[in-house]
Amino acid sequence: MKSTRLVFDALRNTRDLGGMLGADGRRIKNGMLIRSGQLLEATAADQQRLSELINVIVDFRTKQEAAEQPDPEIKGVRSIHSSVLESLTTGISWEMNTDEVDLDALSKDPDAALSYMKGIYSSFPVTASALNAYRTFLDTLLENSEKAVLWHCTAGKDRAGFAAVIIEYILGVSWENIKEDYLYTNECIVKDVEFLKTIFIKDENSSSKAVTYMFTAQEDYLDSAVTTIYEKYGGFDGFIREGLGLSDEDMAALRAKYLE
Repeated sequence: MKSTRLVFDALRNTRDLGGMLGADGRRIKNGMLIRSGQLLEATAADQQRLSELINVIVDFRTKQEAAEQPDPEIKGVRSIHSSVLESLTTGISWEMNTDEVDLDALSKDPDAALSYMKGIYSSFPVTASALNAYRTFLDTLLENSEKAVLWHCTAGKDRAGFAAVIIEYILGVSWENIKEDYLYTNECIVKDVEFLKTIFIKDENSSSKAVTYMFTAQEDYLDSAVTTIYEKYGGFDGFIREGLGLSDEDMAALRAKYLE
């Protein structure tokens, strides 16, 4: 069981976690937890619908990304910027100054691209910027009591995807369903990946497989984050409590608020 894709004019990876099976046989409430890619291309109709659905946006992008491709101002919606990454990160953040040389090299070597992305994911559970960003996200979920919280990065697959993993775990979603929802991103961004291939597959030295690794969700990436979590915290529960600083009372409050 996975999240439900919401149909918008120009937003292709916007999904409601509602209906996913969580703790004690309860399901995540519909219309409360929404993950997405960037919102820059949202049409007027998309923005109107977002204003009806959400009252908080958590933006995980770097400050430079947010400045270059800002979210639209949506009436009645509060925005919180909480950067997961400390700096430009090839293949993850999409600032104009991202190192094109690195990306060009990675697009030619599938093994290097896979290893690189696994390294990024292994940083999510341990770097100060990521831990602060994800704790801010959870605090926002604890505080919000009206419409949905929407969180996003650029494609909605890595930074936002790991945020979805965290809240789904806290709400008691099975690991099988967490992985299924994480990988569902690939179905939602097919057109985006095909477009990116036209840009980054430049010659016979480029590798379609390498570019695919750079711009899709892969189970190996999630496994890399989990390996780091077990090495650092002894397990996901330790990560939630020690890494993110959530108490048992916080987790109970999140379940009470978002499960039915």
